[in-house]
Amino acid sequence: MNLRDITDYKLYWVVRLGMVSAFFLGMVSTGMAQEEWGEGEIEKVEIEIVKERQIVLPKANRNFEKVPPRPVEPIKPEITYDFKNIKFATPEFNPAIRPLRLKQEEITKIYGNYFSAGLGNYASPYLDAYITNKRDKAKFYGVKAFHHSFGQGPVDKNNSASGNTEVGMFGKSFGKQATVGGFANYENITTHYYGYTPGVDVDKSQILQSYNIFSLGGDVQNSTTSPFNYKLLGSFSYLDDHYKAKESEVVLGFKGDYEISKAGKILIGSDYYLISRKDEQVEAEPRHIFKVKGGYEFSVMDDLVLMIGTNVVLENDTLGKDKSLHIYPDVRASYPLNKSVEVYASLTGDIDKVSLHSLARENAWLNSNIGINNTNRTIEFLGGIKGKLGSKVSFGGGFGFANLKELYFYQNDPTDRAKFITVFDEGNTKRTNLYGELGFTHAQTARMLLRADLFGYSTDQVAEAWHRPTYRVSFNSSYNLYSKILFNVDLITQGGAKALNVDNNSVVTLDPAIDLNVKASYFLSKKVSVFVKGSNLLSSDYQLYLNYPVRGVQVMGGVTWVF
Repeated sequence: MNLRDITDYKLYWVVRLGMVSAFFLGMVSTGMAQEEWGEGEIEKVEIEIVKERQIVLPKANRNFEKVPPRPVEPIKPEITYDFKNIKFATPEFNPAIRPLRLKQEEITKIYGNYFSAGLGNYASPYLDAYITNKRDKAKFYGVKAFHHSFGQGPVDKNNSASGNTEVGMFGKSFGKQATVGGFANYENITTHYYGYTPGVDVDKSQILQSYNIFSLGGDVQNSTTSPFNYKLLGSFSYLDDHYKAKESEVVLGFKGDYEISKAGKILIGSDYYLISRKDEQVEAEPRHIFKVKGGYEFSVMDDLVLMIGTNVVLENDTLGKDKSLHIYPDVRASYPLNKSVEVYASLTGDIDKVSLHSLARENAWLNSNIGINNTNRTIEFLGGIKGKLGSKVSFGGGFGFANLKELYFYQNDPTDRAKFITVFDEGNTKRTNLYGELGFTHAQTARMLLRADLFGYSTDQVAEAWHRPTYRVSFNSSYNLYSKILFNVDLITQGGAKALNVDNNSVVTLDPAIDLNVKASYFLSKKVSVFVKGSNLLSSDYQLYLNYPVRGVQVMGGVTWVF
C-alpha cells in the first residue's frame, strides 16, 4: 500500500465518523424539539427562494501547440512522366431494334355484287342482280338485271299473265373539279287485257300489251361543295307498245345555288322537256315545256329560314288553255320550335308533265290513241310539322291544298270495258290532303313506319274523280333477329275510289284494297341467305282498277348471294 492509498483510507474513515456524529446529534435535537414544541406540532415557517444569483466562470485559456511541418525531402530517383497517344477502336454495334407496332385494322370488306333468284306460284320466276366494281376513288360502274313475271293470273290463267324485265348499265367518274355520270337502260312491261266480260272466249294474242322503253342519259356536277354548286343533266327515252304507239322524250336540266353569305344564297334552275308522240291514229304535235326557277334563301333571326322566288313556265299544250306563259309563286319557310321539332310551309305552282311514259307505268291497260295533256297546278299550299321524340321515334303531319286544271282520270272505255281512256277536267279540280306519319328505329335491329293519308277531290266538269282513292294507309317494318333472321312486314290498304261501270252506266265504289306482305330471310353466312316471301296473304281479290282483280295468295322461295 503506497502513500496515496493510505491517505485515501484515512479520509474515508474520517467522513464515516462525521456522518455518524451528525446522525446522533440530529436525533437528540429532534427529541428536544418535540419536548419543547409539543408532540405533533409544526411551526409555521416561510421559506423564500431567490434565483437572482448568476454563476460566472472565467474563460478558460486553451492554447494548442501547432505541429510543425516536416522538412521536404527530395525524392530519389526523380519521377518522370511520359505522355503517349493511345488509339482505341471498338467494333461496330448494330442492335436489332424491333419497334412496337399496333395491329393494323382490317379494311371492311365490300360486297359489290348481288344476286337473288327465286320461284313462286302462278309460275313466277324472279331474278335480281347487280355487278359493280369494288373500292375505287376515281370511278364507279356496274350493270344490273331484273326480271319478275307471272305465267298465270287471277283470270283464265294464261290470259292474265304479266311480267317486268329490266337491264342496264351505269357509271360515274370522280374528278377533282367535276363528277361525270351516265346510264343506259332497257325495260319491258308486259300484261294482258284480262278485264273482259267473264265467260267470253278471247284469243290470248289479241289481248297482249307490251311496252318497250329504251333510255340513256348523263349528268355533270361539281365534286366538292363550294360557294357555287351546280348540276347539269340530260336524258333521252323512247317508248313503243304492241299497238304501234311511239313516244320519245328529251329532258335537259340545270340546278345550281350560289352562296352570298352564311345566312343567304341564290337558287337557280331550269328544265326543258320535248315530247313527241305518234299513235296508230294520232300523230300529235311535239309538246314543249320550258321552266325557269329562281329564288333567294336566307335566315331570319338565326332560326326562321325563308325562300322567296318565282317559277316561270312556257308550254304549248292547248287543252282548255288561253295562254302558254305561266308565272307561279315559289315561297317556302321553315322554323324550328326546338332542337327536335320543326314547322314548315310552302306556296308553289307548276306545270306537271304527263306523257305515255308516265301513264303506262301507272296503268298498263290503256287503250290506243288516248288523249294526253299536261296538268296545270295553278296553286298549291303545303304546311306541316315534323320532328323526333328522343333518338328512336320520329313523327310528321300536315295539310295540303291544290287547285288543278286539266287533271286526268282513268275511265273504262265504253267500247271495250277491258281498256281505259283518259278524261280531263278542263275546269278546276280542288284536291285536299291530310296526312300523318310515325316512325320508329332501334339501331340495326328494328324499323317501322306508319303513314296515313286522307284525300278529297272536288271536280268541275268531270262527274267523279275516277279511280282516285280517298284514303291510303301503309305500314312498313323490318326486324333483325340476332343478325341471323330478317323479317319484313308490309301492309297497304286504300279505298274510296269510284269508277264508271260502262256495262250499265252506273257509278260503283271499289272495295277496299288490303294487301299484307311478309318476307323472312335466313342468313347461312355473310354472303348467302335464303328467303321465303308471301304476298297478299289475306287472299283479297281487290281491284285497283275496275274489272281487274289482283292475284290471290302468292308464295315465293329463293336464295340471295353477295360477293
